[in-house]
Amino acid sequence: MKPGENFSRAFIDLARMGRTDWRSVALTILLVAFISIVLFVISAICVISSVDLASPTFSKHPANMIALFDALAAAASVFGFWLACKKILSRPFRSLISTDMTFDIRRCFLGAVLYLPANALSLMAISLFFSMRAGVWGAPIRHFEWPHHNHQIVASVGMLLAIPFAAFAEELVFRGWLTQTLGHYIRSTITVVALVAVLFAAYHSQYDLEGKALIMLCSLGFSALSLRDQRLELAIGAHTAMNVWVTLQALFFAGPLPHVQNPLTTLDWWIIVILKGTLPFGLMYGLLQKTRGWFVPTVARPAGLGDVQPGHP
Repeated sequence: MKPGENFSRAFIDLARMGRTDWRSVALTILLVAFISIVLFVISAICVISSVDLASPTFSKHPANMIALFDALAAAASVFGFWLACKKILSRPFRSLISTDMTFDIRRCFLGAVLYLPANALSLMAISLFFSMRAGVWGAPIRHFEWPHHNHQIVASVGMLLAIPFAAFAEELVFRGWLTQTLGHYIRSTITVVALVAVLFAAYHSQYDLEGKALIMLCSLGFSALSLRDQRLELAIGAHTAMNVWVTLQALFFAGPLPHVQNPLTTLDWWIIVILKGTLPFGLMYGLLQKTRGWFVPTVARPAGLGDVQPGHP
């Protein structure tokens, strides 16, 4: 294997620091699932109690409940994997985050800052395709429209507060633990990344086929960023910015779609999905390659597997 390929697997091979047998993997899944169920049951009881008592401190709007459950699911995942690393996997928890066992929140902000203009360019490309296909000018998003009810804004604020924690948890699970675990058994990095993308799309069961295809493409982009960077922060930032944009778009751009003379075909929708799911991450990846990482943390260095011994997280 070439040196470049060895470096590309440095983050994946951190799994070798701890236990990787099937029993440890199964116990980790069961532990995280158990903690998630317990927190869900407790929160559900609290929600039901507050609604029954007509508590003024909690709004029973579905969006508020979704934000609450998303935040609790994120907390359960993070706490579950922290406990699993300590009691089951016998490896440092931060080895799920980076090769140098650190977490740099500034790089999360960089990922978000890079994603926003890249996404804007992607929307411009979609707008150009949409207009050429329809024969008339059309925007890729709906018209701006102020929310009709204040509770929509309140609910969206709750969702926006939960998004960074949910993005961190999902990246920790899929681009961290799952990528490293599969990579211990599958030596092909491309295969690992593809399997993670499929599982990531399956996890988002609320989407239709086109939505799942978009999720898969985004997962490939997150994996490309994290493996290139040997750490999760860029992917966490980009994931957060993407979900924030989706939430704001649903809140403020809920007006009618621009009029088009010809309806879009299935092929047209797939082209739009590809542009939306690949172009932002391709632009980010290209910029990082040109700038050699751009603001790479000064403490970043791949940790040797001999630096940390199993059983000493």
